[in-house]
Amino acid sequence: MNQSKPNSAALSYQPDAWIYNSSILKWMIEPALGNQLPPLYQIFRAYSYWYFKLTTQTHLKGGKELFQSLANLLAKNSSQSSYKLILPKYEVFVDLLDARFFQVVNELTNPQSDLQILSDFLCLGDTFIDIGANHGSFAIAASKIVGKNGRVIAVEPQPRLANIVEKSLSINALGDFKVYPVALGNIEGEAEFLIPQGTSGSAGLFAEHSATDKFNAIKVPIRRFDDLVEWQKFNGKILIKLDIEGSESAFLLGASKMISALKPTLIIEIHPGTLKAAKTTGEDLKRLLVELGYDKFAEIDKPKVTFSLEGLNTQVQRNVIIYQN
Repeated sequence: MNQSKPNSAALSYQPDAWIYNSSILKWMIEPALGNQLPPLYQIFRAYSYWYFKLTTQTHLKGGKELFQSLANLLAKNSSQSSYKLILPKYEVFVDLLDARFFQVVNELTNPQSDLQILSDFLCLGDTFIDIGANHGSFAIAASKIVGKNGRVIAVEPQPRLANIVEKSLSINALGDFKVYPVALGNIEGEAEFLIPQGTSGSAGLFAEHSATDKFNAIKVPIRRFDDLVEWQKFNGKILIKLDIEGSESAFLLGASKMISALKPTLIIEIHPGTLKAAKTTGEDLKRLLVELGYDKFAEIDKPKVTFSLEGLNTQVQRNVIIYQN
């Protein structure tokens, strides 16, 4: 990884600030979960506990600085940052050097997380595709639902995280799975992939979003989904989770044959910031979705209440569900 300088135009933007919120970190208070953290991170756990207990604040002041200091110590004293946690429903590997792991545990243990939507769309024998898997929370949860006759495809261009997803699925998935360590788009080639040091969750191809704070840059292969994956062998209903920081339209174009043939339902992140960074707009994305046959959407908390895709508000960041007839 090559160290790069932050974009001077947006130094005030902190892409990882949301991680240090009490709603994300609260799982550490539970002994069955928090006690599993390594000794070094028990310092962070104790600080979080007492800070939230003694103040009325919901954001952990100094949390980012403390975590980065502990992560730096861990990196100096260990060659391995992959760490296994045993959760109530899953066993998951996380990257202890990546603060995004706090959200991974929150997603997999919080009954209010967006993962709960998967059971509304997937059954035994279905196929789930996780584009922008990160640590693989969605893929891990889906692997239990689709069962031994189902299939899970996870795509994550960050090599360390792709390896972690592979390890987590190997102990959770009941059926077939495949992890692809590439970026997806509408070309075959190679690109510079930008990874903010504070959180891998904001990594992507566009500097205006992924290089607004200190970041690392790596070269990753870019592939078209239609050419990379044997999608003709998919079975059951197809559900795609799409969260790739502005590259959504490029993925859709590179997967147009599969989309036309299989008509998958989409869970897609609408993010005005990443759309802007990619030099596109929400209206452009909606037009492309319509061209591909999509015509309805639903909010994540009311998946069966559908509206015309034309009415989708792309100025509000959130996950939404996109349907075809």
